[in-house]
Amino acid sequence: DMLYPERIYQEFEGDNATWWNFDPRVEWLMGYLTSHRSQKVLVICAKAATALQLEQVLREREGIRAAVFHEGMSIIERDRAAAWFAEEDTGAQVLLCSEIGSEGRNFQFASHMVMFDLPFNPDLLEQRIGRLDRIGQAHDIQIHVPYLEKTAQSVLVRWYHEGLDAFEHTCPTGRTIYDSVYNDLINYLASP
Repeated sequence: DMLYPERIYQEFEGDNATWWNFDPRVEWLMGYLTSHRSQKVLVICAKAATALQLEQVLREREGIRAAVFHEGMSIIERDRAAAWFAEEDTGAQVLLCSEIGSEGRNFQFASHMVMFDLPFNPDLLEQRIGRLDRIGQAHDIQIHVPYLEKTAQSVLVRWYHEGLDAFEHTCPTGRTIYDSVYNDLINYLASP
């Protein structure tokens, strides 16, 4: 679970956990969003709870307009969240999605993506990037991955970046490579 430090904190503290007060990724995200207020930013998290908690923190601390999009919402609620994010002037600056946000929706009007955490599967990583990298995308996509140094997160970032070049190019052999190095990758993640 070192790929998702907020979950570890949640396990110890329960429903009242305030992991966002201690996680430097949250401070980084707030700083990034406040310095890019005119940009639409898609933020993808593995879990809905993380997206919901981040929305609350961004709204309460910085007044950032953020929509959420997760599997606990009805189709109509998801459509409304996506439409609010798509509104150019009065819409949400940020769409905070759980993993479901990387499936079936296209947000090519945005060119900034923050992966608050990384999926373990390279196919899911490519799916996430594909939400912005679509026909009609007018800008280069900017991908940001805040992570904690000397953790499993940093190992996974390095593997995707240096091993697969997955942030720069599509990697059709990513899953095959992943399958062939799976045991080694698990060992590296366990002891960064």
